[in-house]
Amino acid sequence: MSTTVAIRSSEIAAMVDASTKGRALMGRTKTMRAAGQTYLPKNDAESQTDYDTRLGQSWLFNGYRKAVLDMTGRVFSKPIEISDGPDQVIEWADNIDMAGRDLSVFLREVFKDGFQSGVSYIMVDAPMIEGTATRKQAADRGLRPFMSHLRVEDILGWKTKTYGNVLALSQLRIMESVTVQDPSDEFKQTEVPQVRVMDRLDAGGVLVRLYQKNDKGEWMLAVDGEYTTSAPEITVVPFYAERTGFMTGEPVLEDLADVNIAHWVSQSDQRNILHFFRVPILHITGRQDDSPMVIAAGTAISSTDPAAKLEWVKGDDKSINAGRQDLKDLETQMQVLGLQLIADKVHSATGAAIDAVKETSQLSMMADSLKDTAEQALQWMALYGGLGEVSITVGVNKEFGLTMLTPEMVKTMQADVAAGILSRETYIEELKARGVLRSDLDTQEELDRIDAQEPSLTGEPLDLGGSGVDRAVAALNG
Repeated sequence: MSTTVAIRSSEIAAMVDASTKGRALMGRTKTMRAAGQTYLPKNDAESQTDYDTRLGQSWLFNGYRKAVLDMTGRVFSKPIEISDGPDQVIEWADNIDMAGRDLSVFLREVFKDGFQSGVSYIMVDAPMIEGTATRKQAADRGLRPFMSHLRVEDILGWKTKTYGNVLALSQLRIMESVTVQDPSDEFKQTEVPQVRVMDRLDAGGVLVRLYQKNDKGEWMLAVDGEYTTSAPEITVVPFYAERTGFMTGEPVLEDLADVNIAHWVSQSDQRNILHFFRVPILHITGRQDDSPMVIAAGTAISSTDPAAKLEWVKGDDKSINAGRQDLKDLETQMQVLGLQLIADKVHSATGAAIDAVKETSQLSMMADSLKDTAEQALQWMALYGGLGEVSITVGVNKEFGLTMLTPEMVKTMQADVAAGILSRETYIEELKARGVLRSDLDTQEELDRIDAQEPSLTGEPLDLGGSGVDRAVAALNG
């Protein structure tokens, strides 16, 4: 029995807390409303009913989510490719997690998660091969290594040790769940929490212990919950989006998350003010008659008291304009902090180019980190699969800053081709690199098609510029 096996370490608890804001924003308006006063405080004089009404009418301008998805989309605008590695590993990449996801889809989720917490993890695992005498028998039964994605919320704690000159995990605790079938009901299943403890053995291999709660709520070693794997080490590799230390990171866009939450609060106040501004209050003085009053279109109110006075009370335009300006200012801040233009494009061409350089520099480092993570995980899969130590090269797109083309740039390249300054091959390759043409387009085949096509009726070269280019580039740049 253990009383501490499921307790998070202080390092993990801090990372979970830091990523909470980003998680809530990624959940859109529904999640932000569910968070209630965590991100939308109740005013001192505001009743709970009025607060609930205001909360239900608030909506999220989600600059944070847009930035995360946009940056992730840039890296994954081209699929992840294994350019060098065993055929067996390349085959596994089509269903890398044994749940139908290929390597690109799987890594996209890891990458996106890294934005929110600063670090995300890939665990290489293999099913138990009890009853199989050879690896071929295991493969015939579909038993082969696979990848699992772990978030910071799944990690409970770890210990480290220096092996040779390398700092590595000596112990890792993760929280997971297993599905248990109800023996009395074939249609009922229950998710049971489980703690997996992995200890690296000095003699080789990894000792795995599985803890589950008993009827008294005590964490006990599960039945048959202890076994040893042949893994050379604890096969969990971190993907660092913003590294702060071994296995740790911090949210990449935490500042943007704070500004987005401030916008959430400000827009709630603004909509609340607009509600009362649009529905003015009728103020009556001097009326002595207590009879019910009906105020509606097509009705009139009269009084015999000469002192009676009716007037509509409405809000001040200055407060509304101040709220509107505050929202615009916050959106501009999100534009700057989010690495993504989410407001009106007010930058000059030069300024936009500078911003793109800043934007892509950090994104390039994250792409490099993802490449290293993927290669390490695939190498561990090869070891688990009995392929030994192999060299594996993973290609991750880093040309996300090259897609900003203008019609003038395209026309200039076309003129250079016509003048013999630029070859046709280079022209096509540039268009492929910048996303105008498919990356898998065969350049030589395309050149052969051009040479074989019929000349124009005038005998002049076909016009590749003009409005067609304008439309294509406009579509590319969004």
